[in-house]
Amino acid sequence: MGLPELSFSLRKAAQTVAARVSAGNVALILRDAKANGVHAIYRESDIPTELGAANIAAVKRAMVGYINKPVVVYISVIAADAAISTGFSALAAYSYDYLAGPVDITAEDAEALGGLVKEQRKKRYIGKAVLPETAGDNEGVINFSASGIKAGGETFTAAQYASRIAGILAGTPVDCSATYAALTELTGVTAVENADAAVDAGKLILLDDGRQVKLGRAVTSKTTLAEGEPALLKKIKLVSAVDLIRYYCITTVEDEYLGKCGNTYDNKCILLTALRDYLSDLEAQSVLVAGSSSAELDAEAIRAYLLKAANEAGDTTAATRIKKLTDDELRKEDTGSHVFLLLCGRVQDAMEDFHIVLEAQ
Repeated sequence: MGLPELSFSLRKAAQTVAARVSAGNVALILRDAKANGVHAIYRESDIPTELGAANIAAVKRAMVGYINKPVVVYISVIAADAAISTGFSALAAYSYDYLAGPVDITAEDAEALGGLVKEQRKKRYIGKAVLPETAGDNEGVINFSASGIKAGGETFTAAQYASRIAGILAGTPVDCSATYAALTELTGVTAVENADAAVDAGKLILLDDGRQVKLGRAVTSKTTLAEGEPALLKKIKLVSAVDLIRYYCITTVEDEYLGKCGNTYDNKCILLTALRDYLSDLEAQSVLVAGSSSAELDAEAIRAYLLKAANEAGDTTAATRIKKLTDDELRKEDTGSHVFLLLCGRVQDAMEDFHIVLEAQ
């Protein structure tokens, strides 16, 4: 397969990333005696009328969005006695960005749902769960911590309002952040004693500044960074962009390239050219910082692979030769069916921290 077809597919993938980051998809798991199954909600008239009032209200809250509205809200309706995993599994065929659970989700179910999200994110899954009071310490879990949420004369729990938060996050464009997103329908919320400490603990909170109720800093529940993990995993906006870049890049290359050509150095170079164009397109659309991206064959990974093969074969001569190769020489070595790629790029952040000095004369 030549370069033009792959380049065209990756260009479309880059456009999809930009569009999807501007307006994403939401999924909700609801418990109800009726309308069991998965439904795609594009407009309010799509909401099954037989759903209970609390569930209908939760879907409508998800549809409000923020700067944009979610493209679609998928609802997975399960019976009252069904395991939360049933609703999650039913959504496996759908691609969505943010997930919220039932309006009456228990702490046990929230932990279980968070665990399912963490496990699936090791694969192609890009969903992030908005869960009430759930310290997941993971970029795929958003710990929504709020109480006394007042709107329209009613008071809501974090579980009841999680769908609204999922909709806000899905409706946040790539060049913006949900930090300080106003929830104009709210008239009050229980104050957080130490907002800075809550944010540092990976909690997404609500603040009442006297004028309006708004989100605090848009953070994930990630608080512990393992060696080599970037700090961007703590920010919802940046994680969302990385998820989409990773998903569309990997799946496009797999669909258009995997198994379709020999693993030669020339074919690897063709692939790298297409990937560099893909990343450049993302830079042009302000998903990545201009001039920050690159795509190379991963010399370090190639060396480790070749050394392991030589050592397992007991070939000390080959192992000695591999250790002496330069990075450029390593990239031209035969790696069987394996292709080791190193893609880099800095996701464009939004303006969140202002330092203003007023000099009065």
